[in-house]
Amino acid sequence: MSKTSSGLVGGIYDIGVGVSDMAAAQTFWQSCGYHPGPEGRLEASAAKALYGVDSGVSCVRMLHQDATAGLIRLMKWDQPTGPGLQMAPLRAHGCRWSVHRTDNIANAYVNGEVLRQQGKPIHLVGPHYNFNLAKKVEEKKPFDEPVPASGDVLLFQPEAQLVAMTRMNFAVPKYGTINEDSPLRLSEGCHMAIVVQGEDLSIFDFYEEVIGFKRYHQVDISYQPGYMPSDMFELTPEESFSEVDFDDPEAGDDYAEHLPGRLRCFLMRTPNAPDDRMARAQPGNLGYSFYSVRVDDVNAMHERVKSSAATNVSGILVDEFGVPTFSFAAPDEFTWTVMAQT
Repeated sequence: MSKTSSGLVGGIYDIGVGVSDMAAAQTFWQSCGYHPGPEGRLEASAAKALYGVDSGVSCVRMLHQDATAGLIRLMKWDQPTGPGLQMAPLRAHGCRWSVHRTDNIANAYVNGEVLRQQGKPIHLVGPHYNFNLAKKVEEKKPFDEPVPASGDVLLFQPEAQLVAMTRMNFAVPKYGTINEDSPLRLSEGCHMAIVVQGEDLSIFDFYEEVIGFKRYHQVDISYQPGYMPSDMFELTPEESFSEVDFDDPEAGDDYAEHLPGRLRCFLMRTPNAPDDRMARAQPGNLGYSFYSVRVDDVNAMHERVKSSAATNVSGILVDEFGVPTFSFAAPDEFTWTVMAQT
């Protein structure tokens, strides 16, 4: 596993997901290719000290084949603090979501559309395609050579902000391993996103300078009808956003060396008041509420974070799985946990 001078091991390890029904949540994530792993519990006093939530919590970590990143931590709070993101659109301030690779995006879409037609809650968007992958559209030769493209479909449900993605005629062999035996044919989480509305991109420097992620690249997107990122963020002419990607420190710059566990940070620029969901994307809520990383020296990382612009830094405590852990709010206000590698 990778590590940096900060002690970071790998990329984003798991996603804390508040659930109202543990059995139903496990069934859903099993359809995505996961399977139940370790179980644990914290009583209210311990959960208050670690997560800032005055409620007991029972947890199950959902594993995905041999994946060491992009896992799911299901959390059944005795007394949830809020409803969570509730299918918040990509552009919402405080939004989080995870993206999972598939070899059949139509299958993912059909599952979502049938759910929608059954009258069940789902925010289904797409599929949308990016035809500029690898080369610009005007440089490609359809019907003469393979045409690289990517496709995404949003399958947002009340407790799961999930995106299925595909890469066509474009090899990313290490970027997630698809579970071909699962109904949705998905991989573990390849990248996990956060969104803030503002103007200052330096708010994301923390993830490189303190936590030790590898900064990969930055993309700036303006309103452009028919262009996948613009359409999926529902941009209007006066709006734009920037995306800054942070990788597992062992990930290579070449596409063939991309690894799961990437963090994608989005800064949304708009003259409109924010759709502010930040308070609903925190521990205690249903749905996505924090991301976690692992380090080889949790004490050293604790000192780094305490000395940074992070807030609400807990002490180093034993989490529900018996692992030394602490939590904090990054400068962008998103909650994280840091665990000792065991």
